[in-house]
Amino acid sequence: MELRSLHYFVRIAELGSITRAASHLHLAQPALTRHMQRLEEELGVALFTRANRGVRLTEAGVKLLDSATRILREVERTGDEIRAQGAHPSGRIVVGVTSTLCPVLVPELFARLRRDVPRVELKILHAGMIRLEEFVIDGRVDVALLSELSRSRLVASTRLAEEEMVLVTQPGARMPGIVEGEELGRTPLVLGDGLRAAMDGLLAGRGVRLKVEIEINDNETMRLMVQQGVAASILPYSSVARECARGLLAAHRITGDGVFRTLALGVRASRSASLARDAVIRTLSEVVAEMAQDGRLALGPRSRSAPRRGRPSAPPSAAATPNAFVIPAKARTH
Repeated sequence: MELRSLHYFVRIAELGSITRAASHLHLAQPALTRHMQRLEEELGVALFTRANRGVRLTEAGVKLLDSATRILREVERTGDEIRAQGAHPSGRIVVGVTSTLCPVLVPELFARLRRDVPRVELKILHAGMIRLEEFVIDGRVDVALLSELSRSRLVASTRLAEEEMVLVTQPGARMPGIVEGEELGRTPLVLGDGLRAAMDGLLAGRGVRLKVEIEINDNETMRLMVQQGVAASILPYSSVARECARGLLAAHRITGDGVFRTLALGVRASRSASLARDAVIRTLSEVVAEMAQDGRLALGPRSRSAPRRGRPSAPPSAAATPNAFVIPAKARTH
């Protein structure tokens, strides 16, 4: 099985057409068709079926696509690392980010990398915590910004900061002030299943059962529904800080000591470092640190005496936990 054939196969699968793939690859269509025929003969299965306007993957084709994508990504990554030895950071780095953090963090990340390390090409994938861990483990992403420290031994993670989860309402829907557990439990909410699962974990032991009346897995839609007064929601403060400053939404602290999630960087434990990945990790860490310093991750300081209920305590430093990796010196935050 040749890497070239896998590359051709992936391109056809992505474009859904042998004709379009041939044009993109600058190959004659008959030559590309012969490549796929030889690949199917070698595997003993059909990889494509004809569709109205192109081709569609068979069940075997779907399985091969997943494996071929990982194989080609690993080959590309290895080549980038070899070329980068003793040179300026260069190559393609895939970063995984949670959907709530993507719009508030990625634009600044792109701008800084373009300015400081222009040879590094950045690709972003956004997903929930569980999917991001899977992407790190199977090599689909090089580094991920997770919404909690990973418990997997296959993922090396280190704490960057803490972000407050707040009750978000239409301005004037309630008096300003702390939302106690009893009020939270009777407040109608619009919430996605990922955030709901996260909040169930963060509120464990507090005797609060959330009243989720609408489930929508789209943060922008949730914000608009809250803005229109359809329901309240619980969201990371960074995702609504701008709207709150403009008076479009109101954010309220949940209980006196607040509810906080841990933001952590994660990489595959068995993956060797590269100059390009280190540059991205350093820049990503700096952006998160500045967000914390600028007050974009929390409503304000919480009581020093308040216990951290409802979630595991974060380690004092990356070196204190066995599955932590070391952030380049410039990027460490405490």
